[in-house]
Amino acid sequence: MLPRVPFLLAVALCLTACPKAPPASPSQPPTEAQHLALHVKDLSAQAQALLETQDRLVWEHWTEGKPVDIATTYRGKEGLFTVENIRKIDRLRQLTQDARELRALTALQSHFAGEYLSQALAENNEAIANLEASLTFPVGGREVRYRDLERLLANEKSAVKRRALAEGALPALERLSQSLRRREERTVELVKALGYSSYEAFGGELRQADLAQLSILAEEILQATQEPYKTVMERLSQRELALPFSSLTRADIPRLFRAREVEDAFPKEEQLLRVHTSLQGLGIDLSAMPNIYIDARELARKNSRSLTLPIEVPADVRLSLKPGSGVLQQARLMHEVGHALHYGFTREPRFELAKLGNPTVGEAYAALFEDLLEDPVWLEEHAGVRGEARAQYLAASSAHKLFLIRRAAGRLLYQLELHRRTDIEPRELYRAIMERTDAIPMRPEDEARYLVDQEDFFQSADSFRAWFLAGQLQGQLKGRFGPAWWRSTEAGEFLKSLWAHGNALSAREVSQGIGEKGLSPDVLLLRLGTTLQVPITLDVNPATEPPPAPPAPPAPAEPTAPSTPPEAPAPASPGTPASPPSPETGP
Repeated sequence: MLPRVPFLLAVALCLTACPKAPPASPSQPPTEAQHLALHVKDLSAQAQALLETQDRLVWEHWTEGKPVDIATTYRGKEGLFTVENIRKIDRLRQLTQDARELRALTALQSHFAGEYLSQALAENNEAIANLEASLTFPVGGREVRYRDLERLLANEKSAVKRRALAEGALPALERLSQSLRRREERTVELVKALGYSSYEAFGGELRQADLAQLSILAEEILQATQEPYKTVMERLSQRELALPFSSLTRADIPRLFRAREVEDAFPKEEQLLRVHTSLQGLGIDLSAMPNIYIDARELARKNSRSLTLPIEVPADVRLSLKPGSGVLQQARLMHEVGHALHYGFTREPRFELAKLGNPTVGEAYAALFEDLLEDPVWLEEHAGVRGEARAQYLAASSAHKLFLIRRAAGRLLYQLELHRRTDIEPRELYRAIMERTDAIPMRPEDEARYLVDQEDFFQSADSFRAWFLAGQLQGQLKGRFGPAWWRSTEAGEFLKSLWAHGNALSAREVSQGIGEKGLSPDVLLLRLGTTLQVPITLDVNPATEPPPAPPAPPAPAEPTAPSTPPEAPAPASPGTPASPPSPETGP
């Protein structure tokens, strides 16, 4: 799901909680913990009201094109996201023994720290947004917008002209990089001022992840997929661009991954109908769910990209859709449907664990439904796609998925090394890691992206785990309910029992709850290797994801995750997870 507001508001999407304290004895004054608990409860309520206000404004902007100024929503709340309040939450966290409350308070601190950073960097962010919107570069005697570069690369047939486009955009890229460098330096200063030992320490808490463990997994994935990746990319490059993979540059990548074979199978008038028919087999009727509202109006100023906004979970969940043709439009809609179902079936009573939280688990549910467009059975059943067209489409989409997994691994390693080492020049570090990741030689205009390609606090950690968990979910669904699991009402009940937890469980806990040993990429890599007809093996232990609180998992609100049957069948492997839209390499 797309961010609600520019840079770092997404940082606010972490687990939060309203701690409960036992009543003080009439004869004794409140304890420190009881006093802090009341204050933190009020802070949480204010944050909830603010976020709901912001979501309503974003909804109006997204669906109707109304002007929106999120900054005005903070007026009168200057005393909310302060260092003082962040330290009070931290103090209450130190005094808390309950594992569930400790997890919630840890995340609440991250939430407030993220909002504090967002406000402190507001001037930098606004300057960068304005600059990016105004930047242009010359193409064939006319000026084009810098932000249109990737689209132009994808549409350009000539490799020579694609490289010329990338080279022509270099001055604009360097101007943008100067502003990005200043923001990065300021961000590091602010994180340390908040009391975190390092940028990585804050990022790990924000992502609710063991970044060191994930970096080991990222390195192992790069090693295990290196040769299969080169084989797959060589095939795709010859077929799509009539060029050897060894001659490609980064400018060729946006055009390499396209879904031309099946575009006509997804007309816009069938876009929403395909959603309803896919869910009927699961026993889910969206039209009978008043808490999920779908806005399918074709308004001129409506954003063409689908978006789910959980205004109030689960009572008011909204999905915006502007019908459009093509497989990418359908995939994006299915992705947002996954989000809407997750929010709409949540039974977690606490706002902090229902609406907020680390996005990994929610993104996994969204990827699961987007993945239907990569399932050969679903493609034939719901889109009439079969034969050679289906085979070529699945080969291209699976290659794109492998590319994105490796790109996420490389970016994670780059970000970690960048903030751990001071003995290497960032541009050189970027070239060394990403040249290996993409297996494409870096040109000067590619190396210049070393700042543009940086992420806010290790975002790839979320994508990484979400893709792996989605693969495990699909494997369990196929193993339990058959290859066409979307036809099973039992599968629907299975998913509802997971969605009921909201964001209260981590990706590791969800994977264990469905019968896996832990979060692991094995199922996904096996499926990709099968579809692409290249062996991919990874001999690693499941990725650990220690909870931020003590090791004991939080008690679910009401429902419990489905237990593993005594003789659960092995996961099936057909199909591949769909690739989430990438800002630089859309299919």
